[in-house]
Amino acid sequence: MTNENTTTNGKRTWTDIKSLEVIEGSEMLSSLQPADNPAKKSRKGAIIQNKAVSVALDLDAGSSRCKFVVNGWAGSYPSVFKEVSGELPSGISGCFSLGAKNYAAGRVTSSLNGTLTEAFRDNKIKYLHIWLLGALTNCPDLLADIAESRKYKGKPARLKITLRLLSLSSSRKNDIAKTLQGIKTFTWEGTAFEIELANVDNCLYPEGYGSACLASSLLSNSDAGVQEFCIIDLGGGTLTFSTYQVGKKPRAVEQTPGSGNGMKAIIERLSIALSRTDRGGIQFKKDNLESALQNSKPDAKGGHSVRYRHGQESLEIGDTVTHALSEWVAEMPIVESLLTKVSQALLNGTPVFACGGGFAISAIADWIRSYVCADIENPQFQVLENPQSINLTGLRHLDH
Repeated sequence: MTNENTTTNGKRTWTDIKSLEVIEGSEMLSSLQPADNPAKKSRKGAIIQNKAVSVALDLDAGSSRCKFVVNGWAGSYPSVFKEVSGELPSGISGCFSLGAKNYAAGRVTSSLNGTLTEAFRDNKIKYLHIWLLGALTNCPDLLADIAESRKYKGKPARLKITLRLLSLSSSRKNDIAKTLQGIKTFTWEGTAFEIELANVDNCLYPEGYGSACLASSLLSNSDAGVQEFCIIDLGGGTLTFSTYQVGKKPRAVEQTPGSGNGMKAIIERLSIALSRTDRGGIQFKKDNLESALQNSKPDAKGGHSVRYRHGQESLEIGDTVTHALSEWVAEMPIVESLLTKVSQALLNGTPVFACGGGFAISAIADWIRSYVCADIENPQFQVLENPQSINLTGLRHLDH
């Protein structure tokens, strides 16, 4: 034992050096340690950071609209964004900074200057990180609540995102993963956010998978003994026909997309059909045509009333919509082929479920139903509830 002689208030005391308390992080006593018992390295101080907040995000970056479900809240915005010239406005959805650049996604783009990018021009995967951040910044209260609740206000808020992504491009899994892994930080309303994606390697699902999950659940709970079913999905840019096996997690055995033949193609033909009649110089704008279709209603004659608003007057264009749909099928061989597949499945007794924003429009849904079910006895054709969002909201059946 080694002792040290010390004097305190004139009195002599003995202190055992082993009883000296070594304060963590101090190097004052390191020279007193025996050679055969080297000092332990001091523990580094813990990094001060905010606790990561878990966010569940289901995303479908479509050609026309970007649909999302964040922590159970479903929303959507037009699939457009701008790299904004100048500073971003405050208090407006869809605005954020990524690196040194400012972006705006969704309807806010119409009020800001900058370079416009649209998803349907093969930009759905290339700018997937923008569509994802657009979903987060178009979700009311999400980021504000996270920013406010963080413990260390001077440190970035942290998000741990569990992602489920719908895409027809599952063969480009590596490209999608590379784009997603490039998202590390962004800034919203002056607050920095750090992002961690929890499941980049297994986040992909086929287009329309939420509808397949719901349809499979409905069939599993019935006594029909059905083993297969079909999905016809009319989205903004694509008409897709798929065949699935019934199961807890249904698997596609066939998926045939008609790219470029979705609602945009129908509206284009409707615009052309309307222009054939002299209406005194009235211009039919795309957004207003979409609004007129969404507000279509069955009329007393068995058809549909579709009223286009122009200034102080409303024009009835229901008959022209019917003509445009006929031309959509006649002029597009893939559309005719996919609708024929639907008819053949119904003829074989296979249930067919319809989804996508196009089937949320009564004038279009009823016309297609009439077309594919013609001369078929008791066809099992069903438009799913909330067809415009069921592809995402139906994913909840995976959690059961």
